[in-house]
Amino acid sequence: MTVLIFGASGLIGRALTAALNEGGHRVVAATRDPRRANDLPADVREWNPREPRLPIALFEGVDAVVNLTGANIAAKRWTRRRKQEILDSRVETNRKIVQALKQRAHQPRVFITGSAVGYYGSVHDRRLTEGSPAGNDFLARVCRQLEQEALKAVHLGVRTIALRTGVVLSADGGALPKMMRPFRFGLGGWLGSGKQWFPWIHIEDLVRIILFLLENDHLQGAVNGVAPGVVTNKQFAKLLGKTLVRPTLFPVPAAALRFLLGEVAQALLASLRVVPEKLQQAGFRFRFPELKMALEDLLIDRKEKK
Repeated sequence: MTVLIFGASGLIGRALTAALNEGGHRVVAATRDPRRANDLPADVREWNPREPRLPIALFEGVDAVVNLTGANIAAKRWTRRRKQEILDSRVETNRKIVQALKQRAHQPRVFITGSAVGYYGSVHDRRLTEGSPAGNDFLARVCRQLEQEALKAVHLGVRTIALRTGVVLSADGGALPKMMRPFRFGLGGWLGSGKQWFPWIHIEDLVRIILFLLENDHLQGAVNGVAPGVVTNKQFAKLLGKTLVRPTLFPVPAAALRFLLGEVAQALLASLRVVPEKLQQAGFRFRFPELKMALEDLLIDRKEKK
């Protein structure tokens, strides 16, 4: 299989590219900066997101398309300009991908777009499956719009999937190293009340999910990319502290988060009890279904192997 990946040089993209290469598949890595992707086991091709259209040549001989692009949600305060960047970096890329596919006689078998559990908004204790309604906050609107653009590929006969991921746990980057920092100094704690549900996924399982979706023709539409063992933010913080052998004594008040981060705090305090219903019904087996297993693998087992 030849897989075209947008965002191949990012955290998830690198792990996915490596797994596809190990499986004997060919990867075409579409990147804005070829220098960042030179070490990837892939055919690296440059694209400019500022251009109104994608080069049709990118899609030549491609069996599957995976879009993992998007501006970092938590990197900066959400000014009006930053919100537009977050929206455009996701919605416009999907729009351009579908636009390019319309010009091709032969379509890829599948198109997977990265989305997020933020699609559901913040709903406290309600169990959220792929059939649950969208929320109304900023991130929910972003997810809804990017999915709407991607799903237009269905009309071209392309099996299309919106993968709604939780917080991706990896020792190599992303959220986990940032969350670990205060614990290293003995200042770790949960956010706000700590009662909010915290959907997560081990990066190895996320890559396995994408491979599973590429191969299983009966799966389409929205798919929740989260581990079944969802925990509260307080439970996550306590288990992280225990794994690091550090105290968990200093919760961060919600008011302090809102003062320091502005609207970004909404995403950190959101409660999302998301379950991977479609994956479980399809027979996908998680390697790390529970948080304890995931943290021990990332923070203890891998360190010992080194």
